[in-house]
Amino acid sequence: MTLSYSFAPVPSVPPPAVLVVTLGGQSQVVTLALDALLDQGYAIGELIVVHLSEQNPRYQTALAQLASAFASGVYRDHPLRYRPYPVLLGGAPVSDIHSEASTDAVLNTFHHLLQHLKQQSISVHLCISGGRRMLGVLAMSAALIHFDYGDRIWHLYSTDAIRTQTHEGTLLHLPPGTPGVRLLPVPVRPWGYLFSALRVSPDADARAAMASQDAALAVAEDARCQLVYDRLTPRRRDVLRAFADGLTPQQVANKLSIELSTVSSHQTAIYQECQAAWDLPSTTKVDYRWVRDAFARFFERG
Repeated sequence: MTLSYSFAPVPSVPPPAVLVVTLGGQSQVVTLALDALLDQGYAIGELIVVHLSEQNPRYQTALAQLASAFASGVYRDHPLRYRPYPVLLGGAPVSDIHSEASTDAVLNTFHHLLQHLKQQSISVHLCISGGRRMLGVLAMSAALIHFDYGDRIWHLYSTDAIRTQTHEGTLLHLPPGTPGVRLLPVPVRPWGYLFSALRVSPDADARAAMASQDAALAVAEDARCQLVYDRLTPRRRDVLRAFADGLTPQQVANKLSIELSTVSSHQTAIYQECQAAWDLPSTTKVDYRWVRDAFARFFERG
């Protein structure tokens, strides 16, 4: 009997992703970032623009320009959903980031938005160049909770000449490859991937999610520290604890009444155990300062 198999065709284009952009009074930040991603071959199916209150006339003008630019639902011959996304506090738009309450409102806005997108397994591009600097900082903080290896954070760079030419949306588009404007990837560690098991409930706020990740980090770091500690001799444990207390090699020698060369010998053994426990590449420099930072909280908690 001959068996035949059929396979679904492998798509040549990745599924549509979402671009999330922070916005102030410069609407061209949104369109230039979107154009740059499309020129790089990314398939963007939805554009979400996060902004503060439209009571600010500049924000109102920028949002009106974007609403007009994306009114048809089609952009560069492809479907594109445009969605303005205001930051709210108690149901009212936040006018500025000037208090702890407004800071939390912005952080939770991005937290819940990105959480919702990642629960749908959507790839997210985040451009943090528009609006208040704090808006972008808080957006990146929320991204670190949820992003995985398929997501990207971008900074839109432009020269003074380009900024003058496009100021406040007077020019929303530039020819592909225009010198003086480009998207720069922001390198980040994808905590959302590393802590995929720590998915908090949709009702939890960003600070609760961060606390959960901090707790998980502490457990993982404590396990590595304990592994190193268990493999050391009693005297090397004394040296390790002294380094964790912030002492230099010479101060360790003085405190333990041993030769500096003996401290050096113990250091080498401690460093080798740390290299193995943290699976560090041979090029990573491990010294007594690194040991202090890695073990200080371990001994404080112990």
